[in-house]
Amino acid sequence: MTYTLSDQDVAMLERRALRERQSRKAAEKILEQKSLELFSANTDLKKAKENLRAQIEALQVERDRVLEASRVDHLTGLANRTAFFERLVTALLAPRLQKTSLKLLLVDLRRFKSINARVGQYGGDLVLKAVAARLQQVADEASGFAARFGGNEFALCVELPARHAFCYAQHLQEVLHQPIEVLNRQLTLDVAIGAAGTNTAGSDIEGLRRAADFAMQKARALPVGGVCAYDSELKAEASRRHDLEILLRKAIKKNEIEPWFQPIIDPRDPSKLSFEVLARWMGPDGFVAPMEFIPLAEELGLRRRLDRYLLQRACELAKPWIDDGWLSDISVNVSPSDLMSPDFVRILSEVLEQIDFPRDRLVIEVTESVFIEDLAFARSQLDALHALGLKVALDDFGTGYSNLRSLVGLPLSKIKLDRSLISDLDINDSVAMLISTITQWARAINLTIVAEGVETENQLTVLKALGCTNLQGYLFGKAQCANDIEVAYQPKKIAV
Repeated sequence: MTYTLSDQDVAMLERRALRERQSRKAAEKILEQKSLELFSANTDLKKAKENLRAQIEALQVERDRVLEASRVDHLTGLANRTAFFERLVTALLAPRLQKTSLKLLLVDLRRFKSINARVGQYGGDLVLKAVAARLQQVADEASGFAARFGGNEFALCVELPARHAFCYAQHLQEVLHQPIEVLNRQLTLDVAIGAAGTNTAGSDIEGLRRAADFAMQKARALPVGGVCAYDSELKAEASRRHDLEILLRKAIKKNEIEPWFQPIIDPRDPSKLSFEVLARWMGPDGFVAPMEFIPLAEELGLRRRLDRYLLQRACELAKPWIDDGWLSDISVNVSPSDLMSPDFVRILSEVLEQIDFPRDRLVIEVTESVFIEDLAFARSQLDALHALGLKVALDDFGTGYSNLRSLVGLPLSKIKLDRSLISDLDINDSVAMLISTITQWARAINLTIVAEGVETENQLTVLKALGCTNLQGYLFGKAQCANDIEVAYQPKKIAV
């Protein structure tokens, strides 16, 4: 049977086919458009990827540049502390030739502030650059490496036979000691060098660093620049110092260091009595000399805590003596670090208020070194102490930086002549003339003179003749603990 489409069916099929052709063309057009968009997106993505790679490479280059810059001292071009110790770690791990050891040398330019004062900061920078160049030259001679740690401190590391180490350090000192011409001036450097090697200090980086640093401290203590090598003798001393450090930390934490009192007398009025407060420490093996533990406390950052305990405890002990009328005042030493602390005056005021200690009976002793770093702030601190009603004494005068003219205008009450001047009275006649001049100047600006370290009758006679009104020393009594002070002085008057 044959089926015949009607004209209506044909027309309908044609319309359907037309719609399908139109739909297909539209789909093909969309597909073509999406293909173009995808191609464009792929092209953009490729460009973005290339840009990102370029940015990453640029960032890596910048990171490497910044990292390298962070490892270099910008003034001298030498490695800095961080880079030096990283390289030192590598060197310590590397195998070494037989009978050789790795040597760490620390270099300090002594009295560098005076060089800056002479040639200015720019001139000082030129000196540092010249030192760096010489240091690198000496390092290259032994295939070593050098660094600037900052300020006027440098370091050098070389591998040498043990027997050559000290000679090498001396050679370095000689090279650095040669005159440097800066801004048409000839400068000769005073250099201290501390050296340590793995043969005596071991291959531990911290132990090697401590050993070199300890040797450096010894070199700095020399009257003029020199070389100090860490040997078996120094190693034993360092071990004792380490033990002392442990004991000192415990002693300060437990307040085992006590204030003792040494008399200060006035030959015109034997009944007028003052005391200087001195730190005394009874360690496990007996008394430890103040010249041993006080600088160590300063180095360990414990001096302020020690000073403040001694001050408070001394005031607590002395207040009944003052209230009873047989003690005039006490003098307490304050370290430069404590005096220059912004909260020092406030804390001192709170302590005195808590104890109800009469402020006009306390003398704060400071040394001339407080005026070196920040004269304006030091003056403001002294003004604040004066405003509290306290007296201020300048300790160890005559061996440091100040002269009497520079003291005019400072809120001082007393000047304490350094004991070295007093000890020279017996052997040097010119010292008496110097003390006489100081005494006359002091009177002119209303300052009291205190002579420390009086030990002989001859010194006493000369000082009386020169007009020194306050005397202190073994001739009148050593420092004693509070109980012994009460037994010795409370019921008696001092006869001179």
